Amino acid sequence: MSEREERFGIGEVAARAGLEPDTLRYFERQGILPAPRRDTAGRRQYVAADVDLIRMLVHLRETGMPLADIARFTGADTEVTDPSRLRLELLTAHRQRVEDRREALDRALEVITRKIADYTDQVTDSPDVLERPDTTIAYSVQGTGPLLFLVGAPAGRAGFAALADELAGQFTVVTHDPRGIGASRMTRGMAAPTPEVLAEDLAALVDTFTGAPATFVGTSGGAVTLLQLAKRHPDLVGSAVLHEPPLITLLDDAALADRAASAFAVATTDPQRAVQEFFDLSGAAHHTGPDQAPPTHIALPELPPEELDKNRYFLGRMAGPSVFYEPDIQVLRRARLTVCAGSLSHHQMARRAADALAVLLRLPLIEMPGNHVGASAVPVEFARALLPLLGR
Repeated sequence: MSEREERFGIGEVAARAGLEPDTLRYFERQGILPAPRRDTAGRRQYVAADVDLIRMLVHLRETGMPLADIARFTGADTEVTDPSRLRLELLTAHRQRVEDRREALDRALEVITRKIADYTDQVTDSPDVLERPDTTIAYSVQGTGPLLFLVGAPAGRAGFAALADELAGQFTVVTHDPRGIGASRMTRGMAAPTPEVLAEDLAALVDTFTGAPATFVGTSGGAVTLLQLAKRHPDLVGSAVLHEPPLITLLDDAALADRAASAFAVATTDPQRAVQEFFDLSGAAHHTGPDQAPPTHIALPELPPEELDKNRYFLGRMAGPSVFYEPDIQVLRRARLTVCAGSLSHHQMARRAADALAVLLRLPLIEMPGNHVGASAVPVEFARALLPLLGR
């Protein structure tokens, strides 16, 4: 008897699928699963194809496919003439539901991660502080080994917490909250968080650790900060990995630039609208492969007051100078840079910009796991992909 013809009892099949036998019986009674063959004693007899179908049923149920659709899939709707096409249609529609759910979970994860950092600051020792002429910069250090600075804007210590944990076994990892973010609270008279100002803050932070060139990883606006650091303080940059610097200036897309400027212009008075507009134009919360484009619009829920205040600052003061920053390509060609983009960021603003930057710098574009927020959303996979780029 071949493997495909081998017969299995209900207990063995249930164990293989991670279910209870009674659950399989329930699925049969509800019409969610076709009844299997029975032996002469009336006992259920399953073949390998049945086991495969039941395992698929489990995946569909766990990812939220409606039971009516599962029943159509597993029974392949006896009234249709092409059951394979029906199953393709059902799976395609369900994949979109799963992707939408994953994007919503990623957005929620970002908020949760920031709140963890907020409460961590309240219940543990305060972070170290770097005094600047017009403000203070909070930073944290963990791990052992060569110095590695993780740089974001607006991402700070919270956004890099999981990634820093993954890298701390091989590096002394330094993270900091850019001015006006997290524990680096905005102060009266503080200079605007332009790439030029943020790079000077970073240079001062590096100087507190070493006078020698250091290693950096920058994501999003943090990658733009590193471009300015490499221009203004090339002696400090031993090497830098740049993940999706969102430089609209490199895209030759006037309509996109106008949309971004419009979002930034209303951020202080209507941050909900600004967040929605920037979310739609950037596409950065979505997962898009090579043959997929981000949706043009998905309505966001109303943000809580705390998130609105954060985006008044981020979109009203920080994001504009970063996305409209003009890198000095001739100077940067002399720096040791690696340009990266998310494998699930295709056709999004920041990946397009990263691709354009790589072309100008005559460098390959390295794909990393996840989308624009891969460093925080998939830190284990992101760290694993980073290590070869960092010489480990």
